[in-house]
Amino acid sequence: MSELSQYGIQLTAQIIHAKQFEKKMRGYSQEQVDEFLDEIIKDYSRMQELIVKFEADLANIHMELMKDKEAFDYFMIKRRLEDLEQRVFGEKRETLRPRVF
Repeated sequence: MSELSQYGIQLTAQIIHAKQFEKKMRGYSQEQVDEFLDEIIKDYSRMQELIVKFEADLANIHMELMKDKEAFDYFMIKRRLEDLEQRVFGEKRETLRPRVF
């Protein structure tokens, strides 16, 4: 699982599940509290799964962008070299090699 504390999240489904409370004479229905905590645990578990999935998706997107950036950088370098050749060699450059776009 991903480290959730980096997002300011201190509780996990496991921590919520393990939490114990003191019993008092008056208070809330133990069954209602347990049922509600079960719902919270399910939501936290799903949230953790989503965070892991989104982190993986983000990493994949980042890798794709880097590939595209490398291809774009290569294209721009090639284009700049061709422009430089045009300035240095002028019209003769066309006879050396065709321009690539």
